[in-house]
Amino acid sequence: MLQLVLTCLLLSVASGLSMRRFLLPYFPGGDLAEKSAPVTIVASAVFLGAIAFTVSDQDLWAKTVILMLGLSLAAMFDDARPRLTIALSAISLAAYLGLRSIG
Repeated sequence: MLQLVLTCLLLSVASGLSMRRFLLPYFPGGDLAEKSAPVTIVASAVFLGAIAFTVSDQDLWAKTVILMLGLSLAAMFDDARPRLTIALSAISLAAYLGLRSIG
């Protein structure tokens, strides 16, 4: 049970912290260099990976919890320090993958 809660939390952090940067190219305005920055590319990979693992590995109730926590994290954290938030999301996705290989 503890591992299930921890994996839900890690996937929520990975998807929530990378969601804003992932959505950046899809909204008008902003600088083209910012939209194509390496941070945005890494955020897109982390976000899509976290969503893919959420959909493929979790039960229906866990998917709902992960997506709701991810949306709330995306709403709470701003994009003032994108490198730090994307690094945290990549670390949490890597930790999830480590737990997934153990279990």
